[in-house]
Amino acid sequence: MIFDAETPKPKTGLRKYWPLLAAILVVGGVIAFFALHDLPEKRAVANFLTQLQEGHYEQAYKLWQPASDYTYDEFLHDWGPQGDYGKIREFKIVGAESKGSALVIVVVTINNQTPALSLVVDRKTKGLAYSPF
Repeated sequence: MIFDAETPKPKTGLRKYWPLLAAILVVGGVIAFFALHDLPEKRAVANFLTQLQEGHYEQAYKLWQPASDYTYDEFLHDWGPQGDYGKIREFKIVGAESKGSALVIVVVTINNQTPALSLVVDRKTKGLAYSPF
């Protein structure tokens, strides 16, 4: 009858902690998404600056994916040893911010100069450009 029903047993083991574990997984996933979301674009900038650092200017020019009116000589004027930053000895990626679904702004310091430089990276092609933002 009614009084013959078994009393529910308390939850034990992982079942007891399932809501907490689920919350941790969701929060961890969200944090990982935002931490890793712009990673390919950060890597594109790091690769570009490493090519410059190692003196591979032609390879860096190709990574820049310039417009047809931006010549290799102009690129060397901007990024070569006599350019705005001189010989690139060190760089640090400070951060990144998505601009819509197509662009990422990657902020980098070069040779410890301030202010930091903002570069635009196209998500699809990984081409770089100076940031208008």
